[in-house]
Parts: sequence; C-alpha cells; structure tokens
Amino acid sequence: MVTANTKTIPTTEVPELAQKIREQLVSTVQQGQQLSVDAAQSWVKAVSVLPIPELPTVPGLPSLPGVEAATKFTFDVAADLLTAQREFALQLASVFVPQKSV
Repeated sequence: MVTANTKTIPTTEVPELAQKIREQLVSTVQQGQQLSVDAAQSWVKAVSVLPIPELPTVPGLPSLPGVEAATKFTFDVAADLLTAQREFALQLASVFVPQKSV
C-alpha cells in the first residue's frame, strides 16, 4: 500500500543509503590512512638514530625527483585518467539511455 508519506527518489539522485555508505567508506579509509601515517612516523623516529650512508652518483643519470614531487605527479596522472574514464563512462551510459523528446 502506498501512503502519502512515501518518498519518490528521482532517478538523477543517489539514494540516501548509498550516500551514508559512501561516507562510512571514506571515514574508514581515512582512519586506516591515519593509522598508517602514525606507524610510519613511529618507524622513522625509531630508525632516525641509525646512520644514513651516502649513495653514489651515477654519471649521466639525472637526479630523481623527491618523493613528494613523484607522489604528486603520480596522483595528478591518476586524477587525469580517472576524469577521462568518467567522461567515457558517462558518454557510454548516455548511448544506452533513451533520449527524452521535448
């Protein structure tokens, strides 16, 4: 039986349950990330007393970018690929959805 209080979810909106699951997933991932950062900081603190040997340079080989620069570059590439993939998926999805006539 349909009552007057029944909500209809427009097809363009994501259901509230999906939004809550998304928030919980992101929160759980962030908690795991924080645990990883805490563990890495503890490890670095523990090994910081050890001597760090100088690595030899190789003639003709350019110096490598720092870890932070390489990480940013890698995530920029991943973001560009994800954007391209999203555009492709939306374009492909529109092929399978019948066009509404005006």
